[in-house]
Amino acid sequence: MSDAPAPRLKGSAPRLKGTAKAWVDFGPLAVFMIAYFFGGQIAPLLGNLIGQNWTIEEGGQMYLAIGLFMPAFAVAFAYSVYKERRIAPMLLISGVIIGVFGSLTLLLKDKTFFFMKPTMVNLLFAALLFGGLVSGRTFLKTLFDDAFQMADSAWRSLTIRYGAFFVFMAVLNEIAWRYLTRECDLTGNAPCPGEATWVNLKIFGFTLLTMVFTGSQIPFIMKNASQMPGAEASGD
Repeated sequence: MSDAPAPRLKGSAPRLKGTAKAWVDFGPLAVFMIAYFFGGQIAPLLGNLIGQNWTIEEGGQMYLAIGLFMPAFAVAFAYSVYKERRIAPMLLISGVIIGVFGSLTLLLKDKTFFFMKPTMVNLLFAALLFGGLVSGRTFLKTLFDDAFQMADSAWRSLTIRYGAFFVFMAVLNEIAWRYLTRECDLTGNAPCPGEATWVNLKIFGFTLLTMVFTGSQIPFIMKNASQMPGAEASGD
């Protein structure tokens, strides 16, 4: 069964690559990291420039980081749509979850929502992939934007692998944040010793795991990519 193409705007444009794609993928995370770890030092300096006394209370770093991360992601998303003239599905799903859970965190002053954000993003990706298989569609082909051709059986095998990985990442995040914040009050500006550890794990650890998993699938893709659609492929 053929899959529908990714949503596109009128016209055509090349996909983001290299530096531009790196800025879209990792720029907002860099903003979050800088704001979280260095916001307490940067805020007073900026405040002095305009004659204001800006300080970040201990325990309030997360709110500052989220407050800057959300518009940074919005800019990256808008740039991606403008340059590619289409809406990237994974970027759209991430943007919706970031907007909802980030806003709830800031409005309710409860960090629980933001700790759960990676869990929800990964579970939604997994549900999309497995739901597609149930309905006879391989959405992973759309997410990869037809970057290479493989037989349907290979796409199904790769979809199962990615779906299982997203479930694993969701479970891992739940275990991590609940363990690291088990003795913390996540409401208001209460400091939490394990919070910084989770931020490092989220930015560096989870990103590294994703890169390692993606790299581990390259041999499978190379083995099957040369086959024409409809031909039998190995599911090993």
